[in-house]
Amino acid sequence: MKRLTLILFVLSVVTVYAQKPIKPNLNKALASLKEGKLDEAKANIDAAITSDKFKDEGKTWYYRGLIYASLDTTSKEEFKTLAPNAFDVALEAFAKADELAPKGKADAYFTPDASGLPQLKLQQVTNWANSHLNKGATHYQNEEFAEATESFDRVTKILPDDTTAYFYGAFAAQQGENHDKAIENFRKYIEKGGTSVDAYLSLYNIYRAKDDNDKALEVIREARTKFPTNGDLPKAEIGLLIDLKRIDEAKSGLESAIQKEPDNKILHFYLGYANATLNDVEAAKKNYTEALRIDPQYFEAQFYLARLMYLEADKIKKEMANLGITAADKKKRFELDKQLVEKLKVALPYWEKAEKINPSDQDVLDVLYSIYTDLDMQDQIKRIEKRYKELGMEE
Repeated sequence: MKRLTLILFVLSVVTVYAQKPIKPNLNKALASLKEGKLDEAKANIDAAITSDKFKDEGKTWYYRGLIYASLDTTSKEEFKTLAPNAFDVALEAFAKADELAPKGKADAYFTPDASGLPQLKLQQVTNWANSHLNKGATHYQNEEFAEATESFDRVTKILPDDTTAYFYGAFAAQQGENHDKAIENFRKYIEKGGTSVDAYLSLYNIYRAKDDNDKALEVIREARTKFPTNGDLPKAEIGLLIDLKRIDEAKSGLESAIQKEPDNKILHFYLGYANATLNDVEAAKKNYTEALRIDPQYFEAQFYLARLMYLEADKIKKEMANLGITAADKKKRFELDKQLVEKLKVALPYWEKAEKINPSDQDVLDVLYSIYTDLDMQDQIKRIEKRYKELGMEE
């Protein structure tokens, strides 16, 4: 009986000891965190936030943020289940720490690193954000777009003024066809000071995909005011106005602008683009020619003019390709071949001028190579082949 009583007494002592409340100790919580003992660190900091001594100290909540941020990003299975909502707890803890910080000293929190140098809260929070940024990038590369969007979204919650995560998160959402989230993120990116034209072009494409052409037009016009020299934006606006059967608006706007700025080569170029889109080839040629009168080295105008000059030759080549092997077809091919030669000779100087302006443009070199081949100009064929090699291009 005495032995049984002794055993029960020992068990009772062990039970009482096991249930003894943890005495809050901020230094111990931090030490456990540094040693990687996240269970002990969590137990200590959880006790501290209910302690009258520590609950109103900013440092308590700062340490809680660090500990729960570590729980949020840990790779150790034994710690992952300790706090399923670790991200939210860490976020709230850091916010509470800032709230309790002395006025104007929210960035005064720090912990010493292994060498004794201070690691500021901003550094630590940024490292936490970067772990989610990297996770988002991995998900994106694996085409896990919903997961990538969620990871980038977490970065924006940690660093709400950092444009990077809004930008990446928008593209992830767009790839995952979560259009509303993509719009939200692109808009946040712009609102926070993002300066990439790709944000506007992507918004334009999203609204087009949603058949919200009025919004698409609004976005592209907003972008044009911010990026007046960008070459893609006017084309997008003109293309949209054409699709909306508002080509008169596009042309009239350009024509009015030309009256005010007759020597603006860009306006003449885009009027040419509008006319070419409407298949008014002769008007487009005049517009491109006028742009080149203003600036003879204007490559885009020369390139598009050369394309128009090549249209007739291209039509003949396609017609010849569709001919059969009958006697009538052979006769027709012979007649068309003579016409093709004449059309190629007309187009050739325009492409050669384009090459002089930009000797490294592969589209120009490809068309020249084709023309020289059709005209059997062997010396010029060799010249283009040599140029391909110089530029590291395949023929």
